[in-house]
Amino acid sequence: MKKLLFLSFVFSFFIICQKGFSYPRFVAYTGDKCVDCHVNPSGASMRTEYGVKYSKQELEMDFMKKVSSKMEFSPKLSKNISVGGDVRLAHSDNDLKTSTSANKLLAMEGNLYINAKINDNLSVFVSSGLQSVEAPVKNEFYGLLSNLTDAKIYFQAGKFSPNFGIRIPDHRAYQRLYLLNTPYDADAGLQLGISPGDFNMSIGLFNGLAIDFFDTDLNKMFVASADYTFHFSQDRVHLNLGASAYNNPFRVDDGQGNLIDANQKAFNGFTKIGFFDKVAILGEVDFLENQRSNILKRGMYSFGELSVRVARGVELRGQYEMRDPNRDVTDDEIKRISGGFALFPMQGMEVEAMYRSVTETPSMDNNEYQFMFHFYF
Repeated sequence: MKKLLFLSFVFSFFIICQKGFSYPRFVAYTGDKCVDCHVNPSGASMRTEYGVKYSKQELEMDFMKKVSSKMEFSPKLSKNISVGGDVRLAHSDNDLKTSTSANKLLAMEGNLYINAKINDNLSVFVSSGLQSVEAPVKNEFYGLLSNLTDAKIYFQAGKFSPNFGIRIPDHRAYQRLYLLNTPYDADAGLQLGISPGDFNMSIGLFNGLAIDFFDTDLNKMFVASADYTFHFSQDRVHLNLGASAYNNPFRVDDGQGNLIDANQKAFNGFTKIGFFDKVAILGEVDFLENQRSNILKRGMYSFGELSVRVARGVELRGQYEMRDPNRDVTDDEIKRISGGFALFPMQGMEVEAMYRSVTETPSMDNNEYQFMFHFYF
């Protein structure tokens, strides 16, 4: 019963994923920055024209070139307005056949993006995604001032995801699901960043987690992130090291109609490593602290990913995840090991299959499988 409730909770987040996220393993492969391929300086959702070209030149399978070469695609509607989109359909199954996640076809994502470039420094981004009565999404929209001075200073204001940790596409990953309440983590706020050369740093101020639309809680969440990429072997080996943190004070009902002070803090260290555009390694370790009145609960999360390009448009992928909801309690860890592959037959299409082995105490048969079609432009 415990596992059934856990899977049902996790899967309620899985049903609808509002926004497309970036693939940080591509950053590891190439040593590039997220902003090179995405409109958002922090990565995710709409791709730049360079990002669209990268998918055609670097991901498309060789045997499909003859078919796709007959057409050229550009995301530009005009000189200043571009569009993009993500559509994902997944089939999921698991050992626990009574779970809500057993043998389901799920419309995970359906997003349309529009970006208007007002001038060389100012752009406006809006997105519209799937809606669900049970799990309403938070669409992103923001204004972006970018490339200010040679230091590439930028300023972002609107509703968007805070820049925290590695923004992997799987919103079910433990560190995303429990640290930022994904996939519904878009929040109203401001972000200031600087991105000269191989260095990135940003600070942001947001309404915070667990608030209503009007943010009746007067506290604000502070988020900071920084990373640097080192290049070796004639720019064919890349090592990115970074850290990020957030502090989210808020007030919560104690169940008796009284508001009490609470705080959620998290900090992490992360890395992205790439070898010869063939091997990508991602790693992240997160520490979470939840404080309510005089009660402190400390959690820990870790994530690792290995991706290997065995041929053009073909990747073998493996992941390791660990969730320790309370570091002061023993035998409460949950671990998940995943293995599978990703195929990119042609520009605008991805097929991915993953099998996940889940272990926890007490031991249960709770392994799961996912097959996904992803269409993008």
